[in-house]
Amino acid sequence: MDIVTQHRLIRQAQKGNAAAFATLMVDAADYLTRTAYLYLADSHDVQDAISAATLAAFEALPQLKQPRYFRTWVTRILIRQCYRRYRIKAHEVFAQEAMPEPPADPNRLTSDEKIDLLAGLRGINQAHALTLMMHYYHGLSVKEISTLQEIPENTVKSNLRRGRQALRDWLGEDYLD
Repeated sequence: MDIVTQHRLIRQAQKGNAAAFATLMVDAADYLTRTAYLYLADSHDVQDAISAATLAAFEALPQLKQPRYFRTWVTRILIRQCYRRYRIKAHEVFAQEAMPEPPADPNRLTSDEKIDLLAGLRGINQAHALTLMMHYYHGLSVKEISTLQEIPENTVKSNLRRGRQALRDWLGEDYLD
């Protein structure tokens, strides 16, 4: 969807046009699903988080001031919903087979390495893991992550450096070399 169409649909949705909002959400569905799977292992939790985020976004849409940040705004709402579900499920034991595969190059990592990498991301500092996922899984730049998380760019760089080091420590220095 081009920017002009997206902005037009956002303005219509802000005025209460549910069909325009639905079109925007369908356009972002694949991206939101992949994002939710980075935080939640269970497909039911992913769907619940997306549903709750969609409802919250629709209710709060009139508060969106900059239409160009719609995707970032919806992503932040989704991440908050994922954290809510993650906190609830944090004490439950889950099977490793239920963990989603990371959107990495399938020729580069084996299934065991993918599972280890996701387990490693869940085992390090949450802020560092979030920054690593946004940078490597979604391909976001330092500036985009800074805007999305509302933190300075230097903090993003520090989180990336510390997160990579924590993963190396967790997985072993030469694990992915």
